[in-house]
Amino acid sequence: MTLTAILPSLRASIPDPLDPSAWPVHTETTTDDVRVSAVSMSRLADVAGTPCVHTAEEAPPRYRSRDWTPRGMSVAVAAVTGVWRTHDGLVLELDAVLPACAVLDEARLIGRRTTAPRATAVVGGARADGGTAVLVVPADVAVGDLVCLPCRRALTRREVAAAVPSAVPPTVASAELPAAAAAGVSR
Repeated sequence: MTLTAILPSLRASIPDPLDPSAWPVHTETTTDDVRVSAVSMSRLADVAGTPCVHTAEEAPPRYRSRDWTPRGMSVAVAAVTGVWRTHDGLVLELDAVLPACAVLDEARLIGRRTTAPRATAVVGGARADGGTAVLVVPADVAVGDLVCLPCRRALTRREVAAAVPSAVPPTVASAELPAAAAAGVSR
């Protein structure tokens, strides 16, 4: 548990800590952005549109052998296209397909500051393998917000290609989503 988790109001002045082994080398956080090798992820999304991918070298492990060589890692940025609040959490729709190599525990909301407490959000049908993903995001997440995720291997934009947005809210089947998010979907 971190200080920003205990006192969410601190997120207005200091960023949430990140796991340096899950992000590429030279990753820095601010209260409203993530910079990888001096490239702002929110600015990248402005210029390239979403979903977008930035590739950099992986961070060296704390203890490594002499023959260790860095591999490529990526950071994917996706926009939130739908938010449904349930009795037990949130259901999100993203404009991207989350690859299996995405580190979901390290998801970050970028583009704006928030002091809202963290909430569990289910992203239905957004995994490349067809499953669901569970992210922890601020409770006040809204349509148009940007979500940034590290990925354990180098990706191309094609691998996170935009999912076709649905005109109808996604159906929430109890077999598909965790029981906590399966009850009472409303917009």
